[in-house]
Amino acid sequence: MGSEFIHGITWFLFLVAICAIKAKAISVNVVKFGAKGDGKTDDTKAFTQAWTQACSERQNNKYVIPKGKYIVGPVDFAGPCKAKTIHFKVDGTVQSSKKQSVTGGAHRNAWISFTQVNNLLISGDGIFDGQGSEFNCAKAKQCEQPPLNLIFSMVKDSHIQGITSNNSVGGQIGIYRSRNVTVDDVSIGIRGGEGILIEKSTNINITNTDIKILSDNCVTILDGNTGINIEKMTCSQGNGLGVSVLGNTGKEEPVNGVTVRNCTFSHTEGAIRIQSSAGSTANIAISNLVFEDIIFDYLQNMAIVLDQEHCPSKQCRTPNPSKVKVSNVSFKNIKGNSVDNRIVILECGTAPGACKDIKFSDMRVLVVGDDHLETQFRCKNVKPVVSGKVDPAVCNTRPVA
Repeated sequence: MGSEFIHGITWFLFLVAICAIKAKAISVNVVKFGAKGDGKTDDTKAFTQAWTQACSERQNNKYVIPKGKYIVGPVDFAGPCKAKTIHFKVDGTVQSSKKQSVTGGAHRNAWISFTQVNNLLISGDGIFDGQGSEFNCAKAKQCEQPPLNLIFSMVKDSHIQGITSNNSVGGQIGIYRSRNVTVDDVSIGIRGGEGILIEKSTNINITNTDIKILSDNCVTILDGNTGINIEKMTCSQGNGLGVSVLGNTGKEEPVNGVTVRNCTFSHTEGAIRIQSSAGSTANIAISNLVFEDIIFDYLQNMAIVLDQEHCPSKQCRTPNPSKVKVSNVSFKNIKGNSVDNRIVILECGTAPGACKDIKFSDMRVLVVGDDHLETQFRCKNVKPVVSGKVDPAVCNTRPVA
């Protein structure tokens, strides 16, 4: 009910923004500033000059990228802007240059960034193509860190709808220190790191989004997030969704309130992972997580993992247990199948209250491809709360070694 209310309010504000934009919009077209859109000319200067005008006008402005192929980057569409609202209309294909570094601007790991912009509407059938399949700036020693296609930093009350992001070098979309942002009906392509990364943000909605990733997460929720709502997302291939508050620095912030509902994970390596590092010194909480009405379609690895002793290097031995605490996590109406018979792995730490109120209700996940494999639900240092029918049976095998 809560997430539906938030989404309804966001949609209402979005419609109000559209009406306001249409009422007194000033159109700023990148072509009028010299952009060629021929797939050969560097149009970065034209894009930057057009943004300067759109941002500086006090009216409701429309920034237009018409059909064509525009070689651009890096670009930081920075505010604060005098414009009350900006409609960033993308109908063309925006491509990064294969001959230059695609990092710069306000973010060293961003190709295109929006910084300190409020009341932003990005829409259209356009494509942001990082050309990561053909050019890797890290290998070419032209960037320190492979860049994301799009970063939204300190952006408020904004809506991203209809666009496509693909072929990123290091990731597709990043949302950082932002508030009241909706990503709706967006397609994310097959190549290039993470799908969507969210960090230190509040009231972020991801809806009706199709994400295809080869080897990383469709969505990664890092530290400092509150009120993350993900609905009607399809995650294909990749590693699924991760809540990764590792606590390695001791300065990370809590995560409170994540809802993942009506989503499908298809042919992914895993589906849902909640992770923190072994021996973490960060005294923080991961709490109030809801995973409901989820479909697993032919998963290739463990479906649900809660791991408070995460140690990919296998060199994390420490005399002190992790201080990260996980509480009030609910899995409800989970259905589907997996090639891997390890359906649920709960590996909690040894600190008092490390895992609390971990709940499962109405779940049935079957193993496909081998009738002799028994489905497993393993537990360590935790006793889940069960209601309804849950298959595999909770903690039906020996505890995690």
